[in-house]
Amino acid sequence: MVLPILQIYASTDSILITYSSSIQNVVFDGKWTNQIEWKASSDNMFSYDNNETVIHLRTAHHENFIYVFVDPITDHTLDYKMDKSIICFDGKNNKNLIPDKDDYCFSILLGERQGTIQQGFDNSKYQFTNNSEFIAISSVSDENDRYTKILHPSYEFKIPIELLNRSDNYGFYLSVYDASLDKYYSWPKNSTQQNSSDIPPPSQWGDIISPDKSLPELNLPILIFTVSIFTIILIQLKIKTRIFGSFKF
Repeated sequence: MVLPILQIYASTDSILITYSSSIQNVVFDGKWTNQIEWKASSDNMFSYDNNETVIHLRTAHHENFIYVFVDPITDHTLDYKMDKSIICFDGKNNKNLIPDKDDYCFSILLGERQGTIQQGFDNSKYQFTNNSEFIAISSVSDENDRYTKILHPSYEFKIPIELLNRSDNYGFYLSVYDASLDKYYSWPKNSTQQNSSDIPPPSQWGDIISPDKSLPELNLPILIFTVSIFTIILIQLKIKTRIFGSFKF
């Protein structure tokens, strides 16, 4: 009997994020500080307009943060405080038709050194919020860029995982605005923005996945505490076993 061959295709709406201990050494200046700075991260390339527009998305995680670098290498017009990047995470990845409290969008304008956070609320809209550990910086990538030496916008993000809750699978959305063309480029491609306030609903977002399940990692203090508690419990059980074993009935 000949069994049929099953072909399995990777979803085009999934991004794989990698664990990287060296990613914590990134210098947040909004660009490639050197050509190896973001090397230890996942690289996804998205092309649009018959490959005339190319965006590289680099992602990694370490301990309490997710690191994201957005690199639109074909945008050679520098529109300061107009070009923009937005990344969104659905903490529960429940693909709601309307945003809720586990949905966050992080954005930064070209040339800015502090981004914004928007969180979904019960009124089905987004509301601005703050987090002291959030970093978003944008600048102009130059000769240190890994893909091209032509000047172009670039965007760096450092996302506190505590906002999203630890998971190995989040909903994810990316948008890059090219002001010179007055055009948005998004991923997934079927969920493109039409204007600055028109963020597609989480039901249209893709997924960002930690394939080795390493994203819900425990940081060192928590890990030590967990191991210590487990060790104490084992010792207590052994003591009780010896005590009861010493009685003769």
